[in-house]
Amino acid sequence: MRFLSRFAGASALCFAAPALYAQGALSLQGFGYPGGEISTRALGTGGSLADFDANSPINPAALLVGSRATVYLQYDPEFRWVTGPGLNTSTVTARFPLFLISGKMGQARFSLSYASFLDRTWTNTYQDTQVVGTLRVPSTVTAVSSGGISDIRAAMSWTFSSRLTVGAAIHVFPGENRIVFGRSFPSDSTSFGAFAQTSTFNYSGSAVSFGLISTPIDHINLGVSGRYGFSMHVHQGDSTTVGDANVPNRISFSGAYDGITGTILSARYGTEKWSAMRGLGSAGLSVFDATEFSAGLETGGPRIGAIPIAVRLGYRARQLPFGVGAQQVSETEFTGGLGIPLSSGRAALDLSIAHALRSANVGLSETGWIFSLGIAIKPY
Repeated sequence: MRFLSRFAGASALCFAAPALYAQGALSLQGFGYPGGEISTRALGTGGSLADFDANSPINPAALLVGSRATVYLQYDPEFRWVTGPGLNTSTVTARFPLFLISGKMGQARFSLSYASFLDRTWTNTYQDTQVVGTLRVPSTVTAVSSGGISDIRAAMSWTFSSRLTVGAAIHVFPGENRIVFGRSFPSDSTSFGAFAQTSTFNYSGSAVSFGLISTPIDHINLGVSGRYGFSMHVHQGDSTTVGDANVPNRISFSGAYDGITGTILSARYGTEKWSAMRGLGSAGLSVFDATEFSAGLETGGPRIGAIPIAVRLGYRARQLPFGVGAQQVSETEFTGGLGIPLSSGRAALDLSIAHALRSANVGLSETGWIFSLGIAIKPY
């Protein structure tokens, strides 16, 4: 009877972990972190080139900027530190946020891409003490989340003239999030075993997007892109529907100036209606609409032998969709990168780094370093 009493008490207390300690980061609240679905090249300019970049699945009209069939793959590890009163944690997340293939046929270009829409991958462990009956029992709490929501896009663009290209795309948003909360006890201090609870959530949604790139006057390029979201659902396991909402609508406006030889100056403003996802979570889900501004440049840098190197710098300020309590998280990034052509232009290597500063009015701050590597292969 004494063992059963202890077992019941430990089970009841096993999962009493505060949300922020479990997720361990300001940027990973709610349904996860929105990377922005931008390529390594665009990240190097703070995201300001996203509406003009063929490898960023943002503006379908940007596909014709590339002249060849392309296979593109990207890897983005992030290192994070969260500090605040009584809290100092560090985490690492390895992401493969983007894969894209594209091809050209006459004046049309087609593309199929897979991108991370919201990433909710994290692991956090901390020490805790529980009172079970008359005993104070030390324990280790482990919270693990893996997965997120993806954006699979099929896009097409068409060039009407040298000054106008339009594009359209359809999107589906599959996803899976597996969450494990567990508590373990030292084997030399108690007869309790380890406890764990696993929950799996599956997501589905759809949307369409449109875009255009125009050159109204020489050296001035304008880009506009938008996404209109349809219904979105979350299921626990394979069947039980636990939430219904919509994919967030999005719109962005960009401008670029290329009148300086070998240099592109660009800026972008966008807004995303993340509150459309509110129905997927509980009544206490803290979700906000978000805006974003970015500016950057890409210019010719030094040569390594006969290979020209592109140098990129950028700045991005944006709001994140999921907050801490009633407070929205803001993010500021300073970015830089290099572009290196390989194999006589049949491949390209992009390298970027972003220093992200995140804060909310809750006494916590977060610093992130995002390293990005993108490889594009152009068979012909």
